[in-house]
Amino acid sequence: MRYVSAVSVAIFVLAALFGATPVAGQQPIMIKLGNVHEVDEPIQAAHKRFAELVAKRTNNQIQVQIFPASQLGTEQELLEGVQMGSLHMSENSTAAVGRFLPELEAFTAPYAWRNVDHMLKVARGPIGQELIERLVKARGMRILDLGWLYGHRDLTTKGKPIYKPADLRGVKIRTMPTQVTLETIRAMGANAVPMDWKEVYLGLQTGMIDGQETPPSIIYSAKLFEVQKFVMLTEHITQNQIVLINEKFYQGLSPEFQRILQETAVEAGNYMNELVLKAEKDDLERLKAKGMTVIQPDVEAFRQATKEVYKKLADKWQPNFWQRLQDAK
Repeated sequence: MRYVSAVSVAIFVLAALFGATPVAGQQPIMIKLGNVHEVDEPIQAAHKRFAELVAKRTNNQIQVQIFPASQLGTEQELLEGVQMGSLHMSENSTAAVGRFLPELEAFTAPYAWRNVDHMLKVARGPIGQELIERLVKARGMRILDLGWLYGHRDLTTKGKPIYKPADLRGVKIRTMPTQVTLETIRAMGANAVPMDWKEVYLGLQTGMIDGQETPPSIIYSAKLFEVQKFVMLTEHITQNQIVLINEKFYQGLSPEFQRILQETAVEAGNYMNELVLKAEKDDLERLKAKGMTVIQPDVEAFRQATKEVYKKLADKWQPNFWQRLQDAK
């Protein structure tokens, strides 16, 4: 009997790991979802909403465990974990996932979108569905939603305000370690310094870097007002995030559970988008109250300076992909 019990336990563990739907009396399927954001960022509220709704809609047969603040690794490590199946789910920037599907880099190109609605129509429309199918086939990862708005990325500096690209000459600006963001900051006139997010505060504090670029809500939640003086509303990147799941794990779930995960990811994304748009306005006021000076730069000058960044990446994309994004209505 002891042997049979051990075998039964082993079978259940494997079933839970690879997604077999539990039956009455069994423990729920536990899904680990990793991300790199700090615990008090708006996006964590969306993760919590996703986990709560999935549990409710599956009658607690699926429970999502959220691991924030790089607890399970850097963005690239999370992505590799999802691809290999050692991690069930992750939420990542489109720029980071572009390593696995280059067209996703276009979503983070400077001034790629007319507005947030434009981005969402592409992300959740035919082009987005095409990218979902390609990523599944190429990398064994499925996108549940790529319409989670992270915010509009703005510049911050400590030593001087920035009004036009020429003002950035010689200024060291931290950026994500992805080609599209590096090329963007270089085109804007600064010295681009790739750096993992967890190192940014210390880098600013010690002068290793002079500034960085993130949305206002992140500037506030990371307390960058302690080590930065100026916020420039360049809004050079409208950043969206991607919610990913390992395809083998996903296919092991029942069709009903698959539907719940997909629909709930979009619903949580809508919740996230509302939070972010409100937080950006509120956090700019909070940053002012903390002593930061908000600058309205010459956005058109930055737009012109970066208008050909996409050309440095487009040879990796399908023909006319950039134009398809621009033409989307």
